[in-house]
Amino acid sequence: MSRTTLAIDSLTNKSYEARRFKVDQDFLPVSPAPGGGPDLIFEFEDFVVVVEVTLTESSRQEAAEGEPVRRHVAELAMQYEKPVYGMFLANRIDSNTAETFRIGVWYNRDDTRMRLDIIPFTLAQFKVFFEAMFKSRNVQVSAIRALLDACGTSRKDLHAPEWKVEIAQAVQNKAAGFMEL
Repeated sequence: MSRTTLAIDSLTNKSYEARRFKVDQDFLPVSPAPGGGPDLIFEFEDFVVVVEVTLTESSRQEAAEGEPVRRHVAELAMQYEKPVYGMFLANRIDSNTAETFRIGVWYNRDDTRMRLDIIPFTLAQFKVFFEAMFKSRNVQVSAIRALLDACGTSRKDLHAPEWKVEIAQAVQNKAAGFMEL
């Protein structure tokens, strides 16, 4: 993900600030990000993307990732004066995890309610979208935001399994749109 986003060349934060884990000479991770924060933070001019990646696939995914991902996105949303999106990546998205992100709520210590925009993508969906964008040679950070917005539009009207289908369709539609350019 970090190499992909760096290729877009629109970051306002430094690449070494975006990645919270060490990489080797081939830019492959040598360890996970330390606890207490997200894996990656990409700050663009008018929005921020907080990326969390997991290998967990079962119903344990929600237990292991639901609270920390929401907390990390909420903490950063309070720091920035621009929209903050969460991008959750996994080989497979458990419907319970998708439901937690679909509801998208976090309560602060003073019980103020925050709406969070966290979109769960499979790694295959991530690959389809970014490969299409790079192959089209129309690499624009606005396309990432448009995808995140498109995936978040219908979440309030759907249950998690249907929302996952909508996300898959949005990825396919956006990827196909790149090929038409």
